[in-house]
Amino acid sequence: MGHLLPRHCRLSRAVPLLVGLLVAAVGAAAELEPAPEGLDARTIAERQEQVLRGDRAYMEAAMTVASPRLLVPRTVEFRSWDDRLNKRTFIRILAPPKDADSAFLMKRPNMWMYVPRVERTMRIPPSMMLQSWMGSDFTNDDLVRESSQLDDYDHQLLGVDPSPAGHPDRRAYVVAFIPREDAPVVWGRIVSWIDAEHYTPLLQEFYDEDGTKLRRFELGDVREVQGRHFPHRWSMQPLEKPDHRTTIEIREIRFDEAFDDRIFTTRNLKERG
Repeated sequence: MGHLLPRHCRLSRAVPLLVGLLVAAVGAAAELEPAPEGLDARTIAERQEQVLRGDRAYMEAAMTVASPRLLVPRTVEFRSWDDRLNKRTFIRILAPPKDADSAFLMKRPNMWMYVPRVERTMRIPPSMMLQSWMGSDFTNDDLVRESSQLDDYDHQLLGVDPSPAGHPDRRAYVVAFIPREDAPVVWGRIVSWIDAEHYTPLLQEFYDEDGTKLRRFELGDVREVQGRHFPHRWSMQPLEKPDHRTTIEIREIRFDEAFDDRIFTTRNLKERG
């Protein structure tokens, strides 16, 4: 997997080379068209973030994990409260019964997990942000967004994909997310396909700092919600384990409601239901 990059002094010198390699690799695979003049990559990334997260988002979802070690796929149901403006997230597990009432709290840069069967609250250190979340192919960082794809990365528009994989009827901006020199990020870089009309994220590919592509994040079942074109199916596949896949189906999503501050407390971790 990738590595935390606290202070990578070589990064700034390597960025032009990395971007050049990305343009070549992505362009060869997708036959990218040149981007229109005047487009700003960060603005596109901001529009994507607003579609996917808004300022605040409440979500109910079911996550299904499939791998050879499981006789049948495992399903985890959960609720989440994501307050992007205040950099805090709370997640409550609803099912299966053995995991019900487990909870996670992130108040950047800190993260805690409550395990009800031992009635213990544990702090999750930054070194564990790349660990599997609930036995899935998503990481702790994916679910609680400890790192920010806006604040911790610079952005470069690589071109336009006229027929992105899984969405042949759409056109997509292809944007490279390149970590800033001092950013405590978990990936060497990210490449994102973003719908050119609605700014819906359609696909992301994640690389380690050596340039190896490690996983592919596909988004689909796009439906309009409160003026956003929001993907209701998220699928993560680790490329070194092609027989593993985790899919999240969004059952309910609501944006920009007021949240009670008591949700985002360590005391709330121990609450039930």
